[in-house]
Amino acid sequence: MTKKNLKKILDQVPADYYERGVKNNFFQKYWHTRKWHHLKEILFGVRGKSLLDIGCADGTTTQQIKKILPSAEVTGIDLYKKAIDHAKGKAGKIRFIHGDVHTLPFNNNSFEIVTAVEALEHLDNPNKALAEIYRVLKPNGYLIIGQDTDSLLFRIVWFVWTRWKGAVWKNSHISCMKPEELINALKKQGFKIKKSKKVNFGMEIFIRAMKS
Repeated sequence: MTKKNLKKILDQVPADYYERGVKNNFFQKYWHTRKWHHLKEILFGVRGKSLLDIGCADGTTTQQIKKILPSAEVTGIDLYKKAIDHAKGKAGKIRFIHGDVHTLPFNNNSFEIVTAVEALEHLDNPNKALAEIYRVLKPNGYLIIGQDTDSLLFRIVWFVWTRWKGAVWKNSHISCMKPEELINALKKQGFKIKKSKKVNFGMEIFIRAMKS
């Protein structure tokens, strides 16, 4: 899928999709609340003054990350400009930037922590994105990933969801690597895997990796 096609998909998603969903939809509230719980667990013990959240959308999860690491200077980036503009309206102490993870607009060794929560599976070239993440991370910096596992159960749930309340996301999962593939891709890029855990009935995996 090209960037142009991905933008076409994003344009049909409400700018406040996640913010509204966790307030008004039981299933979204349950999924995201559990996701934030596991995100807090995988971030336990991680320290850093600068953090970049990849694929931040409307900033709903970015705000949760800021709560988990209140002393960190947090930046969120996303390709979907409408969502970024919405996030800026409620930013608080978080900086939001419109940009592409395949060509991150930051210098080498800029961040101590990078988070990519349910983001890599929406990218046309996740390996290029991982290379960019590696570049902007400081030595011994942490990469925290949350990604769907593409398990049979997840594919069933996703099939139903994208034909119901989540129809705006139909065809948006274009690079959902299996957990083993993702871990191998991280190692190939130069990351050391510090921790990994499957959650939500095996439908999602959280990984903590370190730049060597």
